[in-house]
Amino acid sequence: MAEGTDEVVAPTSVEPAPVGWPLVERRRDASAPPLGVERRRPSSTIDFDSSPTLSTAPLWPFRLAALCGATFRAVSDHHVGRTSVIAATAAYAAYTAVACLRPIPYRDEVKVRLRIVIEQMLCAGLIVMTGAWASPFALCLVPTGMLAGFAAGWLFSAELATCAVAAITLQHVTTSSVSQGLPEGAVWAALLGMVAFTSGLAHRAALDSVRQRQLAHDRVSMLAEANSLLFSLQRVAQTLPASLDLDEVLDSTLARVESLVHSDVVAVMLFDRNGLATPIRMLGLEHLPEYPFGELPSGLEDAVGSPRPVRIDQLLPGAGVSENSRSGLYAALRARGALVGLIAVESDRASAFTQRHVEVVHGLTEPFGIAIDNARMFRQIRTMAADEERSRIARDLHDHIGSSLATIGFEVDRAAAISHDAAKVGPVLRELRIQVSAVVSEVRETLYDLRTELTEDKDLGALLNDYLERVQIRSGIVTTHRITIEGRIPLLQEREIWQIMREAITNVERHSQATHLHVVVHETEDHITAAVRDDGVGLGKSPVRADSYGMIGMRERAANVGATLHATTDDGGGTEIRVAMQMREGSERWDSQ
Repeated sequence: MAEGTDEVVAPTSVEPAPVGWPLVERRRDASAPPLGVERRRPSSTIDFDSSPTLSTAPLWPFRLAALCGATFRAVSDHHVGRTSVIAATAAYAAYTAVACLRPIPYRDEVKVRLRIVIEQMLCAGLIVMTGAWASPFALCLVPTGMLAGFAAGWLFSAELATCAVAAITLQHVTTSSVSQGLPEGAVWAALLGMVAFTSGLAHRAALDSVRQRQLAHDRVSMLAEANSLLFSLQRVAQTLPASLDLDEVLDSTLARVESLVHSDVVAVMLFDRNGLATPIRMLGLEHLPEYPFGELPSGLEDAVGSPRPVRIDQLLPGAGVSENSRSGLYAALRARGALVGLIAVESDRASAFTQRHVEVVHGLTEPFGIAIDNARMFRQIRTMAADEERSRIARDLHDHIGSSLATIGFEVDRAAAISHDAAKVGPVLRELRIQVSAVVSEVRETLYDLRTELTEDKDLGALLNDYLERVQIRSGIVTTHRITIEGRIPLLQEREIWQIMREAITNVERHSQATHLHVVVHETEDHITAAVRDDGVGLGKSPVRADSYGMIGMRERAANVGATLHATTDDGGGTEIRVAMQMREGSERWDSQ
């Protein structure tokens, strides 16, 4: 084993370069709310996790070389017979064996420095005892100087060398002469100074290397943590609720939170228009009361005013939604800048959640808030659409079936009035039968119209062909049509165009007194135009006005898909309802095949 495999503690003052997390840091807010909203530890406070290994040149070859050189010089200079040289050789050989088997570590510590000082004193003592600079053991100062430089730098090595050179030179001067001792001391001072300088450079290079390695390790650790967080958020993104059904969105929200954050209690609460937080989904709780906005538990109250989830490691009684909870995460669900609801994640253990859990919940809240808001708006729109459809059905029943039933009532009254005259009753009953048949036919047509809808298998052309055929049969109006569309336009736009055209065809059938009806749907490079033309009396002379409810509804439908609607009447009679819609670049199309 050699000194090169030992360790040196790198100074803790070294600061690794900051490593940012682009995804999770982009929402960093300087004003941290109270009660445990934790930020990631600044990079200036990151210390080395363990003592890094400092690799330098192994020292045992230099120790053996110094021992061999001393022995060879002792033999060459005929010092072998001297008792002091023999004792010094034995002592240094024994110490070299111990130092090679149990080397002094390369650490800048007090104990290591003390061992190096003792070794230097041993070498200097052997040299002084065996002839000062004339001693064969002068080379023993070289490994010790290298060890001092490797362990604590060039300055420590130079200090030891200076002390040793001064003591040995003083001894040499007293035993021989100044003219001989000083040059010898200067030569060895220069040699040991060179040793201190080169070993100090090696120490500096090795220490820089271990610092860089530790910085790389820190970066890899932080990137691994960021990768784990990104993987969790990717799982969230892949399973975000695409449905507009509120129940499905809430169930998905609860399932995602439960799978990503281990907890004992999860609760989702939504705010109504009166500011009442109503629990809508719960896990781990059988009952949760409704909370007025000003009476929320402290954890939820802090989450309302915080842009990030609030983490509480030690929950006080009443601070959470569950009495048994000891720690919690609380976050606000927002959409369009408004507060939609709150989510509470709690555990029965104190300090159960980490900063990673905070980041995961933070990544969940924004998409889930938007998804919940979309689902609630879709429910409102669906309710409004159902109300509108009910109103349309009511108008249809009132306009046709209602008047027909009123006529039937008049006929029944007339039959009752002439019931005493059998000859007159027969024609009235036959007319009444005709009226009843007409009402049944109108009911069937109304039900057929209500069931007529676009699907993925039935496009606008096929639907118009069937519908216009039935209009011609029941009204006697000659209908023609021309459809020139390649493929399918998006279903939402196609449905709105169909509803507009059906309303226009219905107006022609009921009010225009037309004999001919022509429908055109034409596609250009970037527009789709649909037109309904008739040869009737025109808008100014028909019972329906250009600003009637039916026209308003058609204009609203056109606006929903970014289209424009124009109603024009020719001087000689006839009306045209035209809808023009611009197709955006990259709009999705369906293959009609």
